[in-house]
Amino acid sequence: MKFITVAFITIIAYTTVSAQNLRLTKADKTKIINRTVKELQANYVNLDTARKMSQFIRQQFHHGMYDTISSPRIFAEHLTSDLLAVYHDGHLSISYEPGLTDQSGSVDTVAERQRFLNFRKKHNFGFDKAEILPGNIGYLKISGFFPTDLEGKAMALAAFRFVSNAKALILDLRENRGGEPAMVSYVCGFFFPSRTHLNDLYTRSSHSLETFWADPNTELTALQNIPIYILTSKTTFSAGEELTYDLQTQKRAMVIGEATGGGAHPVQPFPLVKGFIANIPYARAINPVTQTNWEGKGVQPDLVVPADQALSAAVKLAGEQTKH
Repeated sequence: MKFITVAFITIIAYTTVSAQNLRLTKADKTKIINRTVKELQANYVNLDTARKMSQFIRQQFHHGMYDTISSPRIFAEHLTSDLLAVYHDGHLSISYEPGLTDQSGSVDTVAERQRFLNFRKKHNFGFDKAEILPGNIGYLKISGFFPTDLEGKAMALAAFRFVSNAKALILDLRENRGGEPAMVSYVCGFFFPSRTHLNDLYTRSSHSLETFWADPNTELTALQNIPIYILTSKTTFSAGEELTYDLQTQKRAMVIGEATGGGAHPVQPFPLVKGFIANIPYARAINPVTQTNWEGKGVQPDLVVPADQALSAAVKLAGEQTKH
């Protein structure tokens, strides 16, 4: 699975029963670092940064900074911290997830898929709340964007159908930590009457470009022209930022709240050895309007207010725009 955030991977992974009896040796740590360096330089979105990161963790190892660490979890945390000391990419991490890998280091997709299905059901496929507020204002709180399979699309369609008679729509992404870019495109399909180019992802390792479009949803067209307000906070991250940035640059939504977290590099898990996984940002987003993205700086609101005041500000604006 490829995500535009590592949040869901981390949440799922820590439900796994860990191999508590594993104590890392120096030889183990050498293998883990070498494999990390290999995967970083082969896949990380910026090769120069990957080389600097690789050099730094090798220096740390050479100077004995990891010598006293035998716990796999603590070693993963230290590696992550050292990598981020070179460049703070909010998507990058090293994790210890023995339950997601077999003895060869390959991802156990059967276990992963079942765990992820259970996780999606538990969190209602990312849709936390759907309401009709006074003044016939629709409100959806979305905490994440899950894959566009039958279950995911069905939940999204149900949520947007519920608010389809509203005069205006508020999308609350203040606690949204990201998810699948394909679901972002699917959601945007409710808001445009014609096919709209939203975003591109450039993968450095393959020099390839993947294009994402909003294809108008033919089952539900009522939301194509109503005002949209997006609530953001500094916690809003990754795919949550992409939806915000896509609709803002297309002049389809007004963003209210705080500047977002600043993570525009989609991430993919790469198995290492000994149950370790490198969650590596492998591509960069390219917006067709701005020819850039929100990495490191976040999406800037059209109306800056504290996050806890964003909803009341949006309700007030929506009420003013729709009262006539």
